[in-house]
Amino acid sequence: MIGTITLNGQNKEKNPPNTAFSVSIHRLIWLLLIFIYFYASGSFVAHAQAWKTLDSLGQVLIKKQRFEEADSVLKLALKNVEALHGKDTNYTKVVNNINHILFSKGAYDKAELNAREIMLIDEKYHGKKSGYYARACSNLGILYKYLGLYEKAEPLYLEAKNIRKEIYGATHTEYALSCITLASLYKEQGVYDKAEALYFEVKQIYKEVKGVQYARLCNNLASLYFQQGYYDKAEQFILEAKAIFGASSLGKKDLDYAGACNNLAALYQMQGLFRNAEPLYLQAQDIWGAVLGKKHPKYATVCDNLADLYRNQGAYDKIEPLLLIAKGIREEVLGKKHPEYGTSCNNLAVFYELQGLYDKAELSHLEAKKLHEEVVGKKHPFYANSCNNLGHLYYKKGDTEKAEQLCLEAKTIVEEVLGKKHPKYTQLCSGLAKVYHAHARYDNAEWYSMEVLANMRDEIQTFFPSLSEQEKNEYWQSASVFFKDFIKLCKDYSAHKPSIVATLYDQTLFTKGIIFSSTQKMKNAILNSGDTLLANQYRSWKKQRETYTKLYQMPLEEQKKQKIDLESMNTEINQLEKALSKKSMLFGQNVQTKSYKWQEVKAKLAKDELVIEIIASDSAYIALFLSAYTENYPEFYIFENAKDLEKRYLNFYNNCIQYKIDDSISYSAFWKPIADKILILNKKGFKKIYFSPDGVYHQISLNTLKNPKTGQFLLQEADIQIIGSSRDLIELNNASKNLSQHTTDYQAYMLGYPLYGNPEGKKNFEFGRAAGFSGVQAALGVAGSVSLLPGTKKEVENVFALFKQKKLKVNLLLAENATEEAVKKLKSPTILHVATHGFFIPEIPEREVMSIQDAMNRNLLKNPLMRSGLLLAGCQKPNPEGEDGILTAEEAMNLTLDNTELVVMSACETGLGDIQAGEGVFGLQRAFQQAGAKSVLMSLWKVDDEATQTLMTKFYTALLKGQSKRQAFKTAQMTLKKRFPEPYYWGAFVMVGE
Repeated sequence: MIGTITLNGQNKEKNPPNTAFSVSIHRLIWLLLIFIYFYASGSFVAHAQAWKTLDSLGQVLIKKQRFEEADSVLKLALKNVEALHGKDTNYTKVVNNINHILFSKGAYDKAELNAREIMLIDEKYHGKKSGYYARACSNLGILYKYLGLYEKAEPLYLEAKNIRKEIYGATHTEYALSCITLASLYKEQGVYDKAEALYFEVKQIYKEVKGVQYARLCNNLASLYFQQGYYDKAEQFILEAKAIFGASSLGKKDLDYAGACNNLAALYQMQGLFRNAEPLYLQAQDIWGAVLGKKHPKYATVCDNLADLYRNQGAYDKIEPLLLIAKGIREEVLGKKHPEYGTSCNNLAVFYELQGLYDKAELSHLEAKKLHEEVVGKKHPFYANSCNNLGHLYYKKGDTEKAEQLCLEAKTIVEEVLGKKHPKYTQLCSGLAKVYHAHARYDNAEWYSMEVLANMRDEIQTFFPSLSEQEKNEYWQSASVFFKDFIKLCKDYSAHKPSIVATLYDQTLFTKGIIFSSTQKMKNAILNSGDTLLANQYRSWKKQRETYTKLYQMPLEEQKKQKIDLESMNTEINQLEKALSKKSMLFGQNVQTKSYKWQEVKAKLAKDELVIEIIASDSAYIALFLSAYTENYPEFYIFENAKDLEKRYLNFYNNCIQYKIDDSISYSAFWKPIADKILILNKKGFKKIYFSPDGVYHQISLNTLKNPKTGQFLLQEADIQIIGSSRDLIELNNASKNLSQHTTDYQAYMLGYPLYGNPEGKKNFEFGRAAGFSGVQAALGVAGSVSLLPGTKKEVENVFALFKQKKLKVNLLLAENATEEAVKKLKSPTILHVATHGFFIPEIPEREVMSIQDAMNRNLLKNPLMRSGLLLAGCQKPNPEGEDGILTAEEAMNLTLDNTELVVMSACETGLGDIQAGEGVFGLQRAFQQAGAKSVLMSLWKVDDEATQTLMTKFYTALLKGQSKRQAFKTAQMTLKKRFPEPYYWGAFVMVGE
């Protein structure tokens, strides 16, 4: 977790003496010798400096976590100082150090008695208007705050603050210290506005000199924003603090720097950015281990944090050793009555639960709960966490009554102490919703789910714009769990309360394609802003990303030879993207994550139009239906056989397509329930259907489904337009551009028949490994043979001739001119037509990794946008100084296609990619749309050469006669179907977009 750093006060004149002590190993030895001398002579009282020496030695031992020895030494010091001076200020100095030991050991009752005694002594000797008394108030307040006794801590903090303001002034560091301690109290109480005001008051005090104190303040502000879920602000302040600490004399061995690394890692982990978090945790672990030793509580903390990160990543073999190390440290150093020992018990219990060891988990949970109740009380987040974790264990064991009782107790505590907008409150409500859902108490489950959805929408709207696309992807992996839980609830509850589907539709409008939509809106906001400087920064970022992608594909040896630091490049590019994203929010049009209602979609529909939203979940598919006739809430249908659709029926469909077998089953599996629902909604049917696919529906061509009752295909029975989300109907201009009537600024590019580097053009297209090639090249096997495609030459020449007949601006790129460089130089052509080999590479299994280069290739190809692409001229003989001839989807995203109406990928399998539920296909389709193309025509399987030539010729003929893109495409399919009846020939291509 992100921790608060408390600033150390600077003591001047009226301040109490500074008790901070720094000592070298030689100084420690000298002190030990003095201690032995005095102890042997028995003459402590005779030497006035004896107690000071013992007190200093005690502080050294405390710093080294040798509490038992420190306690013995400080008790001797206390005995001597009392004999010499009585219970005066010198006496309280030693007691304060003893309290440090008591606090660390969890002996809070004794610590409180001591703190009260110190207050009385300081009041007697110095009065209530002194720095001594202010310090005593503050120290007692810290104790109460730690125990969760906020109502006792606040007046003490306020008193200390007022005293320091009066005697030192409102610009003094002692006053700043009081502001910070009070702010940290308000932060824990959830009174964030008061905390923020105090932190910014201190920021003004430190603004002139941005040193260590200022950096610690930045860390505290980050902690505040982290708790509120304002992750963009939190990151800003942590990075500032980290930079200052890193620039100190100790640099990256500084303890504060390690703390900033740990805190930044915790922030990234909370956002699901696990790749960013791990190296930071490891850096903090190295520093704390080296400087403080591997028996220090801070080392235990970072071990815990790493274990939690590995739990999130599913790396379970790494977890238990770290948790046991942390628990061992806390037991040895802090004892079994310390809250942090309870944290270790809790963490181990959660791990045992993951393994199904419920009995061991229960014992550990009970130990943690009892300890937290005794030490910090029942109004503390530690205790709430113990209750919640134990409750969920009972839920898994089937004890509903105990589970509900404990989870409700936890929720009540967190709501009271931290507030309803705190991320912890969201997590607790989510847990309660699951408990109630599991036991069919749907009304309760719905109530808590509504709390979760509202908070998650607020969280996403607050900080989603500040993330790069990579970070959005990683964040969404964790955040989407809350929305998936609600989908499961709707599936089970809709039979009892159909109106819940309205909320599900609204949620789908918010979440479906959220990453793609957010990225597109950022780009549009920048390019349409009229801000030349910002637009140039955006183009510079695109260029840097393009360079990085190219360098990343280099063989490992070449990277080393050129001393390329890819990690630093990636960090710089990521930070620039985040800065651009934040700036784009200044423009009102860039509402990246607006919450729409289903009624707004309905208002966009004509009476003969229907929208179908498909939602994929683990166990079922849900189809939502919305038309102008919808009244109270959208209609729905639930496919209960998700696994069958994704495996058995999809395999059957693909086999029928591939082997040209008549298919009477796929229509019944994928479409008949939808068709039946359509007839219920309107007996006459609908002239136009907007279809937003998800999951398996991205892998089939709807037009190829054959109705066994009529003998016709969907191509003949329905006019279906594929859209990303029905949100598009609200946000996009749906008037499809009639290309034949906009010829004055027309610019078309026809690219085909690339010379891959093998003029003989052998027939086989081999997949394998080739040493010395990049990850993509090696995985594709381009060192082998890639067959030439003579049909593509005829295809693009035919289309080129059609454009020439119409006297339209058209460019032909053939053979050695059909290069990757040529494609990357294009600036928003009206139409881009590419006829070549396409590819999609499955992810390389770990078992096939046999070398460092293999490992690098596998790491590279974890990005699905690196595993799909187009082969262009020279891919078999890439120029080391130029492009490699392989245009991956990752590279296609960087193309300039902002005013491009249509991209046609006349190649095999260009519609394939990795499918993420709710986010679509990560492949060429997404890449070209993200580059700006309004519509994309792509294929779902290997296409026939002759049939594709005919299809494309007919398509462009109809398009240039004045038909819309979609009308022309359907005309071409219907024409081709007369000649080639099987869907294999005419059904491979699908059109997506506007």
